[in-house]
Amino acid sequence: MLKFRCHLIVATAIAISLVGCAAQGEKSEVAEAPERISAEMETAPSRSPADIQKIADLERQILREQRQYQAEKRRLDLSLKESQKQNEELQKKLDDLQKKLDALLAIDRDLRSRNRGR
Repeated sequence: MLKFRCHLIVATAIAISLVGCAAQGEKSEVAEAPERISAEMETAPSRSPADIQKIADLERQILREQRQYQAEKRRLDLSLKESQKQNEELQKKLDDLQKKLDALLAIDRDLRSRNRGR
């Protein structure tokens, strides 16, 4: 179960980083969108005001969704870091318990070998 969770976390981290990289590449295009729209409006008078309004609405919708995706990415990053921290703590506990078990087994072997010798 722990292995599966670790693999899931790693896969999620990879997917999030890929989405983040793609979003960063598009960010400059989105930031330039208002200037591009105004330039296109000046050079392309063939578009109707309804089309221009639809384009502006769609671009606002894209910006809103990108903000939502970035917020979700931040939330998932925090969740991933928390899960990694929990995983490290659990691994440390597991290592400590394994050391204790090994010590107990060594004591048990020692006691059994003493009993056989008598």
